[in-house]
Amino acid sequence: MHLRPRPSPLQKLELPIAQKQGVNLYVKRDDLYSLKPGTALQGNKVRKLLPVLEAALEEVEPPVLLSFGGAYSNHLAALATAGAAFKLPVHLIIRGEEVDNPLLQFCAAAGARLEKVTRFEYRRRNDPLWVDGLQKRLAAEHKVGVDRIWLIPEGGTTEKGVANVGKLVEEMTKQLGTIPDYCCVSAGTGGTAAGIIRAADPTTRIEVYPALRGNWMRQEIEQWLNPTHTNNWTCVEGYEFGGYGKFPTAWKRATTGLATRAELDVPGLPPLEPIYTAKLFSGVLDRLKRGVYASGSNVVIVHTGGIY
Repeated sequence: MHLRPRPSPLQKLELPIAQKQGVNLYVKRDDLYSLKPGTALQGNKVRKLLPVLEAALEEVEPPVLLSFGGAYSNHLAALATAGAAFKLPVHLIIRGEEVDNPLLQFCAAAGARLEKVTRFEYRRRNDPLWVDGLQKRLAAEHKVGVDRIWLIPEGGTTEKGVANVGKLVEEMTKQLGTIPDYCCVSAGTGGTAAGIIRAADPTTRIEVYPALRGNWMRQEIEQWLNPTHTNNWTCVEGYEFGGYGKFPTAWKRATTGLATRAELDVPGLPPLEPIYTAKLFSGVLDRLKRGVYASGSNVVIVHTGGIY
């Protein structure tokens, strides 16, 4: 079964600061790239999950989709939405025994089984022995074979998912009508950035904006690359605003949706959320103001979603 949403639009941002610098500023609206519009199943989460969802829907008996995440994970919300939409059983391992919020309540209401573990135990999610034991236990609980417990890494990043993210570059280039000079993207686990780097033309400069503090993001991305991939990318640090899930209180705005929304007080921007995209846009606009991008450059910001 092939699940292929229509390409997300590329919109030009007619911002005074971009016009002043002579820069052509665009946004790739992947918040509008969705299998179920208006839900968490959008953006880079769809691009990374598509291969596993397609494979699962080809099975006679649906597998149990097992994954991990924190209490505010868009990935978990997207996977729970997919499970409900396509009648696939989903089992989610949540970091923190005492956590609870509307997002987790939504996941449970969508039919996903939630299992909250200690932060110490959660750190073992990449330990093969621990994961093997987890899969065997879940196979017994769900009354299926161990091979029917399909593991999806935190953030949904898999080799096929990373490759599928690269199709965004083809869409963007076709819509722009030329190869962009810059492509700017936020990063949490690095999978989306890796997919874009792998697919980008060597002349495009990729700017990766980590949403978390620390200098480990480059290593996370490099594990998905090989020597044949270009080195025309950099991690732009300094726009983490204190770390993951932290952001200026002035950004937060009221919303009737499930996910937190953010506003940068810059007219003409698309809807943003504070964990990833508001930080990304804030960084790009600051660098634009400081003259980082040469006049005449085509700069594309990738909006990875989180608007629901």
